[in-house]
Amino acid sequence: MRHLTLKPLISLSPLSFNPEWLSQVFTQVNTVWVGFSGGVDSHVLLYALVQQLSPEQKQKLAAIHIHHGLSANADGWLKHCEATCQSLDVRFVAERVQLESQASVEDAARNARYQAFQNAMGDQDVILLAHHAGDQAETVLFRLLRGTGGKGLAGMPQQRLLGEDGARLIRPLLDVSKQQIEDYARQQQLDWIQDESNSDERFTRNFLRQSVVPILKPRFPKMEQNIASSAQRIATDYAMLFTFASQQLAEWTNASGGLDLACIADKALDERLFWLRYFLQGKGISLPHVQLESIVEMFAGGEDRQPEFVFATGRIMRHQNALYLLPAEQAVILAPLVSGEVLKRSFDEICLHGSDDCELKERPQGATLLMPSGKTRKLKKWLNDQQTPNWWREHLPYVFLGDELIAIGTLWRHPNYEHLQIEWRPSAELPI
Repeated sequence: MRHLTLKPLISLSPLSFNPEWLSQVFTQVNTVWVGFSGGVDSHVLLYALVQQLSPEQKQKLAAIHIHHGLSANADGWLKHCEATCQSLDVRFVAERVQLESQASVEDAARNARYQAFQNAMGDQDVILLAHHAGDQAETVLFRLLRGTGGKGLAGMPQQRLLGEDGARLIRPLLDVSKQQIEDYARQQQLDWIQDESNSDERFTRNFLRQSVVPILKPRFPKMEQNIASSAQRIATDYAMLFTFASQQLAEWTNASGGLDLACIADKALDERLFWLRYFLQGKGISLPHVQLESIVEMFAGGEDRQPEFVFATGRIMRHQNALYLLPAEQAVILAPLVSGEVLKRSFDEICLHGSDDCELKERPQGATLLMPSGKTRKLKKWLNDQQTPNWWREHLPYVFLGDELIAIGTLWRHPNYEHLQIEWRPSAELPI
């Protein structure tokens, strides 16, 4: 599925899907879902599919309707969608969602919808969504007005992974205009719902659709197709650029995944922003340009500083002049150690054998470590000797017997307690 070539339509009146494409999609998955709001776009997609599927393929088809509860008509829409699927003999699934509190109702509804899709889908399932050329044009215009970069101007991808388990989202109608969809719906005498929120111009996309695009279309009658075509070319260019950038970053990244800042230190600001953006995107993180600027400025200072940039799903820190993308900070778990039992913590696992009287305590301030040579070393200086990153210093497993520090994971052991066996496995997501 990952390398499936998308050429789903061979004609537009009526909508007709490439049989070879259909065969590829339905052969490789357990279920092909259709996101079914009941509006004209999703109704046409579902209806057109049903007309072409074999009985065996149709057994794998299911429609999923997301009930957001934002409209007084939401219950009626659900019943309409269920009745439509019954008439088409298509399996119907409805999911009710609760929206998270966010500044944008649109964003909250979209996030809830996509999460519901992921929850319903199996690892290798596919979901088809009915976004069309008009939606693509609105998306590109919307992002352009917000000051997006190249990735945003690529618009909505025709296909992408959904979640981390292999499920895939496909938009087979991105090259089809809204007019073609409505013409098909009228020809087939379909009955679809009208969402009253689509006329509410408080939502930017509705404003673009109803007040901006109608002004542009008379002068640029092919604007939707042209914007969609441009977005596709930008997507191709962006994918190539990402490949080349990733190859260069592989040379500038150490074994622990840190970006060597010396490699970009002498470059112009725009270039540093470029490399930082692609470094983060290679790890699945996309941040606004203004935040990238803050990061570049924050980490431009001397290496004696220990800045930390925290965002919604993680943090960025520096160690030995390398930049690391780290998971969000977690509370340090302090607990007794039972001999032979593994204690799993946020970023490590530890198991001690030979005593039931030990426990993990917080990092002791001002502690002195006894070395095998008989000499002593202050804990802070020892951590510096070990080049221990700041993000690990509080999370290391400080093993105490009573009030005495007797071990730090497998990194240090008090000479009087060599008989104790300690197994310590730090998580790979937090470099050490």
